[in-house]
Amino acid sequence: MSVLCSTFLQRVKSAVEFRMERTTSSLEIKDDVKSNVKEVMFQKAKELERRQKTEQNETEEPIYVKKNMGTSLDTMQDNHDVRTLSLSLIEASRKAGISYILYPRKKKKKSKKRLKSSKLSTMLDELSKPPKLLKRSMSHGILPGQKKCLLKIPLYERHFQCPSLPSLLNFDKFVQSKGGIPENRDPRTWVIDLFSKHKPQKTTSREKMVKILVPKDVPKEVKEPPKLELSDSLKSDLPPEVIKHYESEVEILTEEINNKKIYPAFSYCRRGAIYRKLGKLRSAMNDLQEAILLEPLLLNAYWHRHLIYLFQDKINEALEDLNYINKYNKNNAEAYWSKAEIFRKKKDITLATLNYTQAIKCKPMDADMYFRRGEMYELTNKVLAIDDFSKCIFYDPKRIDALMKRGMFHYENGNWNAAIQDFTALLKVNPQNSEARTYRGRAYFERRLHKEATQDFSVAIHLDPNNWLALYYRGCLFRKTNPMRALQDYSVSALINDGYENLGCFLHRGLLYADLKLWLLAVCDFETVISLERTVTLAYINIGLICLLHLADYIEAAWHFSEAIRLDPSCIQSYICRAETYYKMHKLKKAVRELSCAIHLQPDGIQLYIIRGQYLLMMKCYDLAKFTVYQVAEMNKDLTELSPVQQALIYSFCENHSKAIQVLEAVTFNKPEFTMYSLLAKAHMKAKRNKEAVRMFKKALDVFSHSNKGPNAIEASADCLYNLGLCYMDEGNLQMAFDSFTKAVNANPEFAEGFYQRGLCKAKLHKDSSILDFNHAITLNPKYYEAYLSRVAFYGMKGRYSKAILNCNEAIKIYPQSVRAYFYRGVLKYCNKAYKLAITDLTTAIKMDENSYIVFYNRALCYTKIKELQMALTDYGIVLLLDAGGTVTLNTFINRGLIYEELEQYHLALEDFKQAALISKTNVNLCQATAMCHHRNQEFEEAIDFFTWALDINPCFLDAYTGRGNSYMEYGHDKATKLAQKDFLRALHFNPTYTKARISLGYNLQAQGKFQKSWNHFTIAIEVDPKNYLAYEGRAIVCLQMGDYFAAIQDINTAIKINTTAEFLTNRGVIHEFMGQQQNAMRDYQAAISLNPTYSLAYYNAGNIYFHHRQFPQASDYFSKALKFDPENECATMNRAIANTILKKYEEAREDFASVVESCPFWAAVYFNRAQLYCCLKQYELAEEDLSKALSLKPNDALVYSLRAEVRGKIGAIEEAMADYNQALDLQEYAQ
Repeated sequence: MSVLCSTFLQRVKSAVEFRMERTTSSLEIKDDVKSNVKEVMFQKAKELERRQKTEQNETEEPIYVKKNMGTSLDTMQDNHDVRTLSLSLIEASRKAGISYILYPRKKKKKSKKRLKSSKLSTMLDELSKPPKLLKRSMSHGILPGQKKCLLKIPLYERHFQCPSLPSLLNFDKFVQSKGGIPENRDPRTWVIDLFSKHKPQKTTSREKMVKILVPKDVPKEVKEPPKLELSDSLKSDLPPEVIKHYESEVEILTEEINNKKIYPAFSYCRRGAIYRKLGKLRSAMNDLQEAILLEPLLLNAYWHRHLIYLFQDKINEALEDLNYINKYNKNNAEAYWSKAEIFRKKKDITLATLNYTQAIKCKPMDADMYFRRGEMYELTNKVLAIDDFSKCIFYDPKRIDALMKRGMFHYENGNWNAAIQDFTALLKVNPQNSEARTYRGRAYFERRLHKEATQDFSVAIHLDPNNWLALYYRGCLFRKTNPMRALQDYSVSALINDGYENLGCFLHRGLLYADLKLWLLAVCDFETVISLERTVTLAYINIGLICLLHLADYIEAAWHFSEAIRLDPSCIQSYICRAETYYKMHKLKKAVRELSCAIHLQPDGIQLYIIRGQYLLMMKCYDLAKFTVYQVAEMNKDLTELSPVQQALIYSFCENHSKAIQVLEAVTFNKPEFTMYSLLAKAHMKAKRNKEAVRMFKKALDVFSHSNKGPNAIEASADCLYNLGLCYMDEGNLQMAFDSFTKAVNANPEFAEGFYQRGLCKAKLHKDSSILDFNHAITLNPKYYEAYLSRVAFYGMKGRYSKAILNCNEAIKIYPQSVRAYFYRGVLKYCNKAYKLAITDLTTAIKMDENSYIVFYNRALCYTKIKELQMALTDYGIVLLLDAGGTVTLNTFINRGLIYEELEQYHLALEDFKQAALISKTNVNLCQATAMCHHRNQEFEEAIDFFTWALDINPCFLDAYTGRGNSYMEYGHDKATKLAQKDFLRALHFNPTYTKARISLGYNLQAQGKFQKSWNHFTIAIEVDPKNYLAYEGRAIVCLQMGDYFAAIQDINTAIKINTTAEFLTNRGVIHEFMGQQQNAMRDYQAAISLNPTYSLAYYNAGNIYFHHRQFPQASDYFSKALKFDPENECATMNRAIANTILKKYEEAREDFASVVESCPFWAAVYFNRAQLYCCLKQYELAEEDLSKALSLKPNDALVYSLRAEVRGKIGAIEEAMADYNQALDLQEYAQ
């Protein structure tokens, strides 16, 4: 054998060419690297396709189980253990190579045979037999009919039935078999314990238990690439003549191998290579293995074997073969190339790049090598990639893909000329390349070569009608020159690609729609842009601008600008647009804030400062506006020199009028023109120098009359006359102002402001024709807001409130944020007595301006009219907090004081009247009101002081005399009564018919006991005013005191007829009591309570009647109600205490007595009655103490002595008791 090998080795040198000599030269058979790899990939794809079809057939048609599977199932039918059956099924399925078992389908019979009559009779006999009962305790393990169902269901989804129960459970026999139930043991507990003892233990044997684990989170299965087995039946993509040629070559090589004429290793290698090309990979692998075995250094065999390994996806084995080739042949470029391709598929860029480099060293002029390495460099270093693409183009100038790569690199880096050159070279090779034309057109577009770009885009669209990018760019080119053609291109591009890549198409089409004033279509396109990419601020801004400028939807515009700012907080345009939106919405404060943000982002934007200054001026923030103008002036100093007129305007705006006048006088001296004189006059006018302004306006008019009339001469002269009229109005010279405005409107009949100011002059001159000028001004300018308000004032003064309200409505339509319009309309509705509607308008005005005190004041008046007094008090309080003017503050204090007086909160009313009196110190009515509040608060000294103050102001003020007299009467002593009488007489001296003073004098005489004189004065008062119910009441009281009950009842009835009040009814009830008619008295008290449920005196008198009739519970209830409405009524408290004592409610009685003692410590009756309580409680010491206190306050009370004698007798003080009895008897005898 060794000799044979040596002879074989001697022939190695002669076998340089591995291929046989070709007899025919007509066949061209490629045997390069790319062709070999292509063949392998083709064979691999065909094999995978074949396997996929096979798997589909397997899933569609089940594979039948073999005979040994069927026999194993037949043997398992006798097994009754279901778990054993499951294990057997699993083992059987595993042996068959499937994951679950399928029972073979029965073949359908083509023709159905009929049953024979004999067999049918046998079946009927069997079916007619009686049924048999199942008595065994376990069912069959598996029934024939269930086999098919069981085989189709996987084991982990199969439901097993439990064994059947016996037909009868004999519990007694079971108990006997277990030895019986012990005594004193519950059967249920015994059974539970029994079964718990025999609880089966867990078994770990795999034969007894099958545990199926179902993981909670099953990871997704990663499909591994199928392992391809080698076979000799693969398809080949070779032509038939080549296949025939290869087959003849195989026969020759087989004959050589069999004859062993030459060294067989080379023949094996060549036959293996041919087998591989023919698709007989198994034979090829055998031959190549044999060749490598015979000749380990036969590198060509390794090469072909590595291709077969690539077919099988055995990457490591293939790399080993390639490494072996490179080990013995360092210059094998194909091996390096194949290794690089393998690493490329494994995404190992570094090793792929290194192997491409080694291949290039072996073949430095192979253009494809450079291109493949360039593709690797493209992932890491684009500069190196472009170098390789350039070398590829150098060695192969017609390499399209390299030209495209390099052109794209130049395009992406903005090197337009180089990109155009590369795309041009590519198009010379392949003129039909639409993509290259598109990118060359884009490069031309960037270089502003629009004609060439249009040509390229048009050709690209012609070559590829679905080229949406070329359509988009051609639309951009046509957007200004041919909008309709551009719109067509945009629309087609959007139809082809409506995704994120074509976002710019929708954006530009929206801009084009906006240019064509198709606003809604533009909004739709911008919204599409937002739906594709929510961070495109330009779309939000454009929608906002359309809503702002053309759709008047300011809220929507503000929202879109806000979204743009949220996405890009540094976008200045968004802030400016949102500021303009807020300005349109009359939210100037927010507009100024937005401009401040824009200025913060662009501090040198002069225009932003100017706009902010305008907004601040509209907000009447003059200081801030002035500061803004100063900022602009300082910024302009550094940039450009201001003209003298600009300097003067800035000085004038900043209220530096003297400097402005100085600058303008210098300009006027050098340039005595009409315009300069007019500016100088306006500067004097702003400086409140009206005389100088008038002089300059007259001089300007004189210059105008002698100068050439320009195109705007009429407007200029009218403006000058208009300002001259304003100066006359400021001076109060209304007639001259009227003449100037008349000349102004004559000079310019379209001058609406002139008509308006002339109308104001007429109104101040009390000319009714002023309304005509207001109407003329509105005719010239239907949006003249001020003219409508002036017309409102005119109609309001004439009492035509409805007409005035209609004009307010028009003013509100023009300026919905007008506080004045809503305020005027609210006042007019108040005058029209539509108080609730007036409140609505005034509330709207308050929402717009929360610092307008006059609006709060008028709303308070409306609330007062509808008796919403608390709301009125709130509004009056806000007016005082807002620091209103003197007159409004005075009226506010007065009105609020009146409300407090109506609510009987006299202490609060007193404070308001005091403040009003301090503001208006000569107002006798305020002094009178303050004095009355003091009187009602029982501050009689202070009341007398204010009444005296009022009399000092006006000695003939009769109410002050009467009020001071009533205050004197409250003192209760004779001196004060005399002083009061003097005041009443003094008032009657000034006016004998003054009924208030006469009635008060009648009460004064009654208090002095002069009943006849008192009756006379009440009668005189009735004669003066027969409807004066107070006089009737006073005379009724005097008659009652004089004992003339009939006259008293007549007078009180007359008073009730005139004015039915609870007080008069109560007084009549008192008269009825004096007449002994307690039933009528109770009826009057109940009527008084029905009329005024809060009148405490009626409850008190009714309670007394109940008390006298010994209805103590009702009496106690009425006393409690009297105290509820008048807690300071000590009589009611004491009477309730007495009633509670009788009702044996001792604790409540004790509390009432304590309250009365605290408030009236010198009232003897209280101590006497509390002593009665202590006697009931058998607390005689305390009773004696209270009786002694009562005697100290009232020494001559025989009843108290008698009760104390009884008390002392009960405590054992016999001598003191006898002394008290004797004293009581003496007092009684003395009284008789």
